[in-house]
Order: sequence, then C-alpha cells, then structure tokens
Amino acid sequence: MILLLFSIFLSGIVRGANSQKVGIIHMHGVLEGYFDHNNFEKFIERETGIPVHLLDAYNYAASVTPMQYQVPDILPRVKKIASQYDKVIAVGYSQGGLIWRGMIEEWDDHNVELFISLASPQHGVYGAPPLAENFIPFLDWYSRTTIYKALYTFLGQSFALFNYYLDPTHYDMYLDSVVFFPDLNNELPGVAEEEKERKKRNFLKLRKLALIGGATEDVIDPWQSTMFGFYTDEGFEGEVIPMEETKLYKEDLFGLKTLDERGGIVKCRYDGLTHLQFRDNQDMLRTCILPLLQSYIPQ
Repeated sequence: MILLLFSIFLSGIVRGANSQKVGIIHMHGVLEGYFDHNNFEKFIERETGIPVHLLDAYNYAASVTPMQYQVPDILPRVKKIASQYDKVIAVGYSQGGLIWRGMIEEWDDHNVELFISLASPQHGVYGAPPLAENFIPFLDWYSRTTIYKALYTFLGQSFALFNYYLDPTHYDMYLDSVVFFPDLNNELPGVAEEEKERKKRNFLKLRKLALIGGATEDVIDPWQSTMFGFYTDEGFEGEVIPMEETKLYKEDLFGLKTLDERGGIVKCRYDGLTHLQFRDNQDMLRTCILPLLQSYIPQ
C-alpha cells in the first residue's frame, strides 16, 4: 500500500513537471527565411508534441541588417510568444544563435530555460568561409592579410554577417570598430559594471545551454566557434583552443564558466554535415536535440 501511494506521488510529480506549458521559439540564420526551417518545425512537433514557433523576422536580404538593431526589434515579438508559456526553449540556427543570445542577455525576466545553439558561431568567425574558398582561390590569402581593414569600417559593419568577425591579431581594432559582438560578450571596458552584471545575470537564468556543431562545417571558421572554441591571439599562425581556454570563458565575462561549472552546458559534436544540413538533418536532430527535449514532452 505504501509503495502504491509512493508510486502515485512520484507520477504526480512527473505529470506536474510536464503539465507546464512549453514552447520552442526558433530564429533562423543570415540570408535565409523562417520558412526554410519548416522541416525542423514539422519533425520536432511530430516527435515531441511541443509547439514550434518560427520567427518571421528579418528574412533573406533583411537578415543583413546590423544585429544591434535586430535584437531589440525582435525581442518584443519573442516576449509576446513567450507569454503563452511557462517555459521557453530557444533555438538559434547560425546567426540566429547570436541573436538569441543577445535577446537572452537583454531580457531581465525571461522564461527561457533551455537555449539550443545550432551551428552558430558563438565565438565569432575569422577568415573566409571554407565553402567560399573553393570558388575564390585568392580569398584565403586576402582573409589572412587584408580583409579586416575592410570589415572594421563603418561600411563593413553595416552588414550583420561582419558584426561578429573577430580578428584576434587586431583585437583593439575589433573593440573599437565592432558595435554588436564585443557588447554581447561583455568585452567593452567602457561599459558600466552594473550593466555587465545585469546581462550576466540574465544569461545565467538559463538552466541549460546546448552547443551543436561539427568538423565538416563549411561556413563557420573555425568550426569550433559553434562550441565557443576559437583561435589564439596569434590568429592563423596559432591554434584553435577549446572553450575552456578562451578569454570569454576564463574571465567568465558573461557567465559561460559559471554556467559550465554548475553543469549547465552540453555539447553535441556531429560530423558529416555541411552548414545548411544542420538546419534539419533528421539523424542529427535525433542525436543532438531530441534527448534535450525529453523532459519537456507533454504527458
């Protein structure tokens, strides 16, 4: 009898946890639209029953709008969707992962519990996309020697995909020229400590951060940026170091180290996919994303 009552009690706890309303809000990447992720939406809803909202914002050409304008414009739309749920699961694909991180840091009372960063350059990009180098032979040389001079200008920073270009060999120029990414990372020395702490607190309201990427990534250089790894300050002459050895982590600028130390970061490396295939490859979704959603599936 006691065992029966205990079983009923436990099942009630499980049902109570899963009875909370949970929704997924998905932000697409650069030079694409929300409907390019319809396969993701259909697969996740079919497999889990969790509703997926694809954000209809800054599609295609509009996606190159500077990100410091995108984040505050998209956030009110996200808040409206999130108000329908007790808990929100954020999914950001490619550039959308940086937009989502920006919204989380700016949203003081957010109800985002799980943030899934899907093939997103969370530590920025450096050099030319490997895919582009296959078609433009001199691009690799140009990206290693000169390109920062064009990207770290007012004109260069007028395009979102250069708002997270981080040249570690010209770090001071990066801090002076780029508006969005140093602010996102709490790297700017002139920002008040109270503001930095506010953004850090918001980031640390996450229960879990999931980082998904793979070595056959053909757009993000280095691919390890999808897991917060990056080049050393020697740039291409140095090596790519893991998240735990980067400045962002060691100095805990926005809470990455704290979140990791409390067991809040999971990584899923999935090789064999190109950047675009990370949108909705079903085996990758089953391997990397479905296990994260199991505890949220409605009973």
